Amino acid sequence: MAARLPDSWLDELRSRLNIVDVVADYVALKPKGRRYWGLCPFHNEKTPSFSVDSEAQMYYCFGCHKGGNVIHFVMEAEHMEFLEAVQMLAERAHLEMPERVNAPQEAGQRELREKIYEANVAAAHYFHDLIWTEEGSGVLSYLHKRGLDDAAIRRFGLGAAGHGHDGLVRHLCGQGYDMETLIKAGLCGQKDGRRYDMFRNRAIFPIINAQGRVLGFGGRAMGDAQPKYLNTSDTPVFNKRQGLYALNFVKKERGLKRLILVEGYMDVVSLRQMGVSGVVATLGTALTEEQARLIKRYAPEVWVSYDGDAAGQKAILRALDIFEEQSMPARVLDIPGGMDPDEYIRAHGLEGFQALKPIQPVEYRMKRAADGLDMTTQEGRTRYAIACCELLRSVPNPVELENYLSRLSVETGFEKEVLLSQVGRAQPAAQRPRAPRPRLIEKDEPLADFERAERALLSMMAAQLIPSDLLRVDDFENPLNREIAALLMGGFTPAAALDKLKDDERAQAARILQDAPPVEPGKALAMAEDCMNRMRRHQLEMRIEQAKQQLSQAQGEERKATIALIQRLMQELELAKTGRKE
Repeated sequence: MAARLPDSWLDELRSRLNIVDVVADYVALKPKGRRYWGLCPFHNEKTPSFSVDSEAQMYYCFGCHKGGNVIHFVMEAEHMEFLEAVQMLAERAHLEMPERVNAPQEAGQRELREKIYEANVAAAHYFHDLIWTEEGSGVLSYLHKRGLDDAAIRRFGLGAAGHGHDGLVRHLCGQGYDMETLIKAGLCGQKDGRRYDMFRNRAIFPIINAQGRVLGFGGRAMGDAQPKYLNTSDTPVFNKRQGLYALNFVKKERGLKRLILVEGYMDVVSLRQMGVSGVVATLGTALTEEQARLIKRYAPEVWVSYDGDAAGQKAILRALDIFEEQSMPARVLDIPGGMDPDEYIRAHGLEGFQALKPIQPVEYRMKRAADGLDMTTQEGRTRYAIACCELLRSVPNPVELENYLSRLSVETGFEKEVLLSQVGRAQPAAQRPRAPRPRLIEKDEPLADFERAERALLSMMAAQLIPSDLLRVDDFENPLNREIAALLMGGFTPAAALDKLKDDERAQAARILQDAPPVEPGKALAMAEDCMNRMRRHQLEMRIEQAKQQLSQAQGEERKATIALIQRLMQELELAKTGRKE
């Protein structure tokens, strides 16, 4: 599929869909005025603040401030990337995807993926049915000993791989699946004419994506076989770097404030069986950037809860680095006693697990900085203090820094002033100069008069009450308003314009473009002239202020010229205030 879809095709897709019909599959909507209202699907609320505009084909929530067009709604509701949401909507609208459906190679790949999905479902049923037989009794007994009940086994579709070398192959071939598909699905192999199952004598954990499709399997060896955990190899539908275990459960858990990331399949099943929500695991690999970005789509924060042994602690440190690189807030559930989450919750119950307090990354890194050091010696305390001060350089909040320094002072015996000096040797990363970001207007922030005028003009342009050539892009000062104006003047519809904006700009733009025009159609031009006059006054005031600042340092002829400029600008401002033109 092309990385970028044609604008004309996206326009056609949106024209075939009514956002009200799509949203109604997720939200009970009631008409009120020109909008439909319902309880927001993206946050918990008792009073409807979620609105859908059938004319503008956009949505906006006045509670959580999320908004966009029909594509963005599906992205948010289904936790999908842009192209995934587009494909889902294209299937709904019976519209062929461009540059994909007509390519024979792409059509063949799509057909192969569907065959693999079907084979995976059949294999999942085979494994699950086998666990209740004599051949799977060893796996069932193992899972019972690990504290799982039959309800959890059924809920997660857990299964058993038999002792024989080709039981699954024979079963699936008997159902009509060909060997080529089974090999490409990673379910079996073939060597010297001999067919064999990839999973043998293992507890089986089906890996299911958010859309409910079986991608592959994880298998835990029952004997001394190596590797202890075996995952499906990469296939046309599965890549262990890009998925998470139990994502199909997370999709149904609306309004999650955090995800808990664990290492193993058993950790997930055990915690969820005990009533812990929002638990996912990596797929037999260390956390990847792709998985971190995936987690970011499902919750605003993640708690890392890896095994309490040395390997788990090292993996936590690496995971924290990855989440910081992805700007994902993360904290740590530090499991005591070298236990893993599964062992801990079975030993201490749900209340014991919930009593674990998540700690901040800096605090956890400070804790790990003491590993291997003899804190009873001056050398050990000194090395610990230096390592911790290096960590504290990234703490931007003075109050938090004060707390950490107080603790470090007690632990090492160094005065806080000495430690602060050590921290201050390098400029904190959070204080390094950053490129300015476009100013966005928050819900409750009072708007300046010129910004209200800009929004009114955008609203009238979106409703086609005024011609787009009445204004110039440079007439708008607010960066987001200027960008919206450029898109509308460029011929984009309001819904299409939202696709061109950044994620952190889209919701506010949706709110602006959804606003009802502040005037009747017959009075729109007069209203537009008034708005432009208010914007002009603001620009003149800004130019006068800038000139006054220059005047304080100007000398000689430059000073005379600056005074003349100020006088001319003030005359223009007076004319603008009285509504007269030169």
